[in-house]
Amino acid sequence: MSADPSLFKELLEQGEQSGPVYRRLADAIASAVTTGTLAAGDRLPTHRELARELGIAVPTVSRGYREAEQLGLISSTVGRGTFVSGTSGIPHLRDTPGDGRGEAGEPGRLDMAVNAPARGMHEELLRRTLAAMATTADAGALLGYESDIGSHPHRESACRWLALRGLDVEPGQVAICPGGQGALLVALAATLRSGEVLLTESLTYPGVKSAAQLLGIRLSAVAMDEEGLIPEALEEACTSGTAPRALYCMPTAHNPTAITLSAQRRQAIVDIARRHDLQIIEDDVFGLLVPDAGTTAVPLAALAPERTLFVTSLSKTLAPGLRCGFLAGPPELADRLGALIRATVFNPSPLSTAVVMRWLDDGTAERLLDWQRTEMARRREAAEQLLGAHREISSVRTAALHAWVELREPWSASEVVTLADSLGITISPTLYFGAADQATPRAVRLCLGNAVDVPALTTALRTLLGGLDRGPTWASGTLV
Repeated sequence: MSADPSLFKELLEQGEQSGPVYRRLADAIASAVTTGTLAAGDRLPTHRELARELGIAVPTVSRGYREAEQLGLISSTVGRGTFVSGTSGIPHLRDTPGDGRGEAGEPGRLDMAVNAPARGMHEELLRRTLAAMATTADAGALLGYESDIGSHPHRESACRWLALRGLDVEPGQVAICPGGQGALLVALAATLRSGEVLLTESLTYPGVKSAAQLLGIRLSAVAMDEEGLIPEALEEACTSGTAPRALYCMPTAHNPTAITLSAQRRQAIVDIARRHDLQIIEDDVFGLLVPDAGTTAVPLAALAPERTLFVTSLSKTLAPGLRCGFLAGPPELADRLGALIRATVFNPSPLSTAVVMRWLDDGTAERLLDWQRTEMARRREAAEQLLGAHREISSVRTAALHAWVELREPWSASEVVTLADSLGITISPTLYFGAADQATPRAVRLCLGNAVDVPALTTALRTLLGGLDRGPTWASGTLV
C-alpha cells in the first residue's frame, strides 16, 4: 500500500509546531507507525512528491527520511522506493543517555529511569570553558591534589550557590564532594555507625539504601501520605524502642513522589528532631528547580542548622558528568567530613571542580539553572496534560525532573514497567524506592529530562499511553 502524500501534511499540522522541519517529519512518521496509521510494508511518497506536497525543499525531506531510517522506522531500496519497516525505533528515543546498566543506553531506547536534567547549550559551553582553562597560567594545578574538602575560594563560591536556597553558611561549614551520592555517603558516615538505625520516608531514593547497606546502617521506614512524611509517624518511630540516630529525608520535590512538604510539616519535623535529639540528613538535590523554593520551601537546614547535614548536587541543574556536590553542616563537623572524604575519594576532582566554579563565578550556572527551570516546566506541563487525562491513570504529580504516576486497577507498577520496556522505554521498578518490606504502590516514576525536547517527550508519553489503552494482558503477552 502506498501512503498518500497528504497524510504527512495532516500529521505535521497535528504535531508540535516547533523544531526543525526534518525532525518534525521524522516524528510524524514515528507517530503514524506507533498508532498504526502507517503499517510495515507501506510505501512512502518519493522525496520529490512529498516536498511538493509540503512546500519544502527536497533535501529537507531527504534528511527527515534519513533520521527515520537511522532509527529503523523505514528502509530505502534503490529502484524500489522507501518502505515502513515497523516500530523498532521512534524519534524520541534518539541520542539519549543510558543509566549505566547498559540496556537503557541501547540505540532506539529512551531512558525514563534515571533523573537527569535536560540539555541545551551545555556542550558548547563546556567546550568553550575547557578551551579557556587550557590557556591559563595555572592549568598545571588541575593535575595535582586538592584540599580534601575543596579550596577556600571554591567553598566561598559554593556558599553563594547555597544562598540561592536560603542557606547562610560560611566556607568552613561546606565540603565539596564528588556528586550528591558522594556527599550522601559522607553524611551518613559522619552521623551513624554500623548497626545504628536511620529513619527514611517509606518511599525513598535508592541511593541511600545502597549507601546504608555499604555502611552497615539499618533502615526504618516512616509512613507518608499525600502531603509527604507524617510527623505523627516520625514521633512514633522515635519512641518505638529502635533508638534511631538520624532521619534522611527529601522535603522538596521528593524522589519519587514529587511531594514538597508544607511549612507546617517542616517545622513539626524539626521540633520532633530536637525533642528526640535526632540528626537530620536533608537531600535537596532538586530544591533549586522548584520556583521560589528559598521562600516557599525553606530547607530544614535553615530551620535547624545545629543538627542538619544539607546535601545538594549540581548533577540535576548543570550536568551529572561534572560530579560536583556540596555538603553543608555544623562547623564542628568540618574536620570529620574532611577525614571521611580523604578515606574514600581523597579529594574532589580538581578538573571537574574547576569547570563548576568557573560557571558559578561567571554567572553561567545561574543562566543554565534558569534555562533548566523553564525547560522542565514545559515538560512537566506536557506530562500533566497527557497523563492526567488518561482513563488508566488516577493521578499525576510532577516536580523538578520527574512525574509520579498513580495507576488504576488492574494495572500494577511492574506491568507498566514491562509494557514500557516492550515499547522501547526504560522505567525504574517501583520496588526500588521502598525503604523496607512493604507493598509496592500502584504507581511509577517517569523521568522527564532525557528526551531530546518537548515534542520528543510528548511522542514517548503518547506511545506509553497507547500501550495502556490495550490493557495489562496485552503488556504481558497473555491472551484472555
